[in-house]
Amino acid sequence: MKPEKYKKLVLFFLAGMLSLHVAVAWRSRELIRKGYPDFTALYSAGKIVREGVRKQLYHSQTQYRIQQEFAAGVSIRQGPLPYIHPPWEALLFVPFAWFSYPMAYLLWNAVNVLILLSLPFLLRNHLPQLRHVSALFWLFVSLAFYPIFFDLLQGQDILPLLLFFTLAFVSLKQNNDLAAGCWLGLGLFRFHLVLPLVFILLLHKRLKALLGFAVVAFVLAMVSVAIIGWNAALSYPSFVWHVETVMGHGAIVPVDMPNLRGLLHTFLAAHSSKLVIQLVVAVLSAALLLFASAKWRVAREGTAFDLGFSLVVVGTILVSYHANTYDLALLFLPVMLLTNHLAGVDGKGGWSRIALMGPMFVLFVSPLQMLLLQKYGKLSLLTPVLLFWTWGLASEISRLGSPSQIPVTQAM
Repeated sequence: MKPEKYKKLVLFFLAGMLSLHVAVAWRSRELIRKGYPDFTALYSAGKIVREGVRKQLYHSQTQYRIQQEFAAGVSIRQGPLPYIHPPWEALLFVPFAWFSYPMAYLLWNAVNVLILLSLPFLLRNHLPQLRHVSALFWLFVSLAFYPIFFDLLQGQDILPLLLFFTLAFVSLKQNNDLAAGCWLGLGLFRFHLVLPLVFILLLHKRLKALLGFAVVAFVLAMVSVAIIGWNAALSYPSFVWHVETVMGHGAIVPVDMPNLRGLLHTFLAAHSSKLVIQLVVAVLSAALLLFASAKWRVAREGTAFDLGFSLVVVGTILVSYHANTYDLALLFLPVMLLTNHLAGVDGKGGWSRIALMGPMFVLFVSPLQMLLLQKYGKLSLLTPVLLFWTWGLASEISRLGSPSQIPVTQAM
């Protein structure tokens, strides 16, 4: 197939996925207006702080009372959609709490779209093979990426974390480890997705990054105490665990998670105890992090560094205790970095090339993810795809070999 026909086929495919997303969003408009999306929890947290009852941020009765003011028509909930993120993040949603729920939902998604538009500009110097591609085209591609669409549909907060991961990557490329650590610290509202990357930085002895992370973490902890007080702050972990154990019998289901935990629960739950599964998950997670760390350590320059960082991001999803459909939006950064790499190398590579491109294609196939999530409730079946991608990234790093063989694509 000629390159031009190939490009047209890709554009047609992406347009089809985006059209499907638009249709789903349109059909969901009434559910959105009633308060079904996850944005309900974030919005109610902002309202609680705005109304001056911030010390009750994690009181179920207060959360439910607030949510009944704007989401009383949600028939699937007999209690609140709990806000379980750290207290300081609630401050971010205070400005949105001054608007009605539907308007706040639209404004929050407008902020998220601006984040998506910013990514090509932040990465421009590190995507030389794609520098001619406009930011609007990247926005088109991102909106065709099902995890990002699902994040927007739910009004979730994973795209700010994608922004912080991107800023951390850029800072690390510029040898500004202190700034990288600070950006990761700001991502602690999703601590289960940040700590694996911080752990790898610890293994690499990037002390300045750890210092930046620790300083920001301390400041945010003090802000949290100022919001809800010492007693509530100290009881926050037990509140989160309570939600985990209670909702774990319904809304939080491991087999719905595209990570190691979800995959092992899918195939071992009927034959093994939870303790055994947790031990196996812990061992495999540690092994995967050590493997990703070792591969990234040797990938020190050019696009090999990009592939190493991409490998770490994919590994972060796989080892996370929680992983939802919208969390896979973080993988859009590896998609951009890997696309730039592939545009600058020859077309050889066999299975390695298939392992690089195949998982990206699968992640863009929205109907597959919709079926796994909504009909079968087994998004964990995406985990082998991510593991295959992990192997592909690691193989490509090895194929590049010594630094002299690495395509250097940094800006002069």
